[in-house]
Amino acid sequence: MIPVIRKITTIEEMEATIKAAENDKDNMRFPSHMITKDDKIVGGWCMGAIPLVLVWHDTKSISPRDSLTQMQTIDAIMHDRGNKSYFMACNSHSPYYSKMEKLGYNKGWATNLFYKNIGRVSNADI
Repeated sequence: MIPVIRKITTIEEMEATIKAAENDKDNMRFPSHMITKDDKIVGGWCMGAIPLVLVWHDTKSISPRDSLTQMQTIDAIMHDRGNKSYFMACNSHSPYYSKMEKLGYNKGWATNLFYKNIGRVSNADI
């Protein structure tokens, strides 16, 4: 049988997909789609569903106090959008990198992030 890919529609499907990934030593946290084969969950995709925050603060203009206030604002906005948790990207050369866990963030896992430019979708993207 070939794998079947479909959108996750229940909390139970999401939790089962996360658990299957954990059993395979993977860190899938926010699956939007599940892949099944022979009635077994064999994969998951996160397609535009991951709550991810990317921040840039000018290191000469934004003080640590300014950043703390802004991080509280990020928490409020993410909570307002219905997220119980989110990812915060932080460059290893950032002055905040060594402080992230002290600020309440849990360390993720070692990985590499790639991006792909597939072109402009519409004039609204300008």
